Amino acid sequence: MVDHHWLKFGSDKTFHADTYKFGFVYIITNLQTTKAYIGCKQYMIKAKFGEKESNWRVYTGSSKWLNEDIEKIGKKHFKFEILAEYKNRRSLRYYELYYQMKYNVLASTLEGTDEQAFYNSRVGGKFYRPVESYEDPEFRKKLSNSLKNSEVLKKSRKDPEYRRKQSKATKKYFEDPEARKKLSEATKKYYEDPEARRKTSEAIKKAWSDPEKRKKQSEALKKYYEDPEARRKTSEAIKKVWALRKKKKNARR
Repeated sequence: MVDHHWLKFGSDKTFHADTYKFGFVYIITNLQTTKAYIGCKQYMIKAKFGEKESNWRVYTGSSKWLNEDIEKIGKKHFKFEILAEYKNRRSLRYYELYYQMKYNVLASTLEGTDEQAFYNSRVGGKFYRPVESYEDPEFRKKLSNSLKNSEVLKKSRKDPEYRRKQSKATKKYFEDPEARKKLSEATKKYYEDPEARRKTSEAIKKAWSDPEKRKKQSEALKKYYEDPEARRKTSEAIKKVWALRKKKKNARR
């Protein structure tokens, strides 16, 4: 596989990698359509005896659809850029997710079309806090403010069309049986950890101990069940669950 030049984001300058760091977050852009992909890559990977260099020099992302397009029209029609490097796994995963959320990779569409603007079909693994800087109160404040003031979050709160597109993209994602299977497996694995279950339980208790949150939740449920279609869908879902339970019970006899 032929190397491609990783460029510094926003320029045509070659990115000089610091392989003493753990890895980098990147964006690959189709120059013909402007469709892009955001992901992360490690410089080194585990080997039988210690570590060895990964295939980062020739890496073209993990997206099936991205790689199909690269195969179809060639690497020369894509731009490979590195957004930033990070010195540990936690920071790398955190900022992969940060950039994916910042650019709203699941719901953004190409201008004037319903075509998805990103090849991403999911957002990265778990949400990690960066070890080297999260203990700094000033850093936490800046990060919090940047997320609160981001255009993506503002749109999601106020723009009905934006919420509609986001909902459509999410529904499309969950129509994929493989995606549902992977999410189910990840959820099961998470709840196998007693500490994870304890934290989730505490978070739920804390949320419901707030009278204002309980009031808002109650009002939202009332509004939801005022819609006959919503009641019908809920009823059908409950019937399906009970039918499945009955089927499993009969199978055990």
